[in-house]
Amino acid sequence: MDIRVTSAVVEIAVKEMQRTLDFYRLLGLDIPDADGPHVEVELPGGNRLAFDDEEIIAGMHPGWTPPSQQGRVALAFRVAEPAQVDALFEMLTGAGHPGTLKPFDAPWGQRYATVSDPDGTSIDLFCPLS
Repeated sequence: MDIRVTSAVVEIAVKEMQRTLDFYRLLGLDIPDADGPHVEVELPGGNRLAFDDEEIIAGMHPGWTPPSQQGRVALAFRVAEPAQVDALFEMLTGAGHPGTLKPFDAPWGQRYATVSDPDGTSIDLFCPLS
């Protein structure tokens, strides 16, 4: 049997929904106002990004426990101009989010930086240099 999968949704279990949504709005995602335990947004390129309140999800799924370690998933977002990597990094770190890798010209030909979202998810920011 030949089964092929299509990437459709990346889901993040979050501790503080509002704080997490505020971070991704700063990143530039058009996230709707929400008051429930699940929020989903379409990403440029066709995939979806979902956020789930880990306490509520744990209560709905007996036996499931929230991840206890951070940094097991990294999301990468491309911007249009290399200078936008720096600007976005400064905006996010200026809002109190940890910058784990300051912007630099990577040897693989990208302007590149990394920040962490409120739950410790690694967010890479990049743009091709030429």
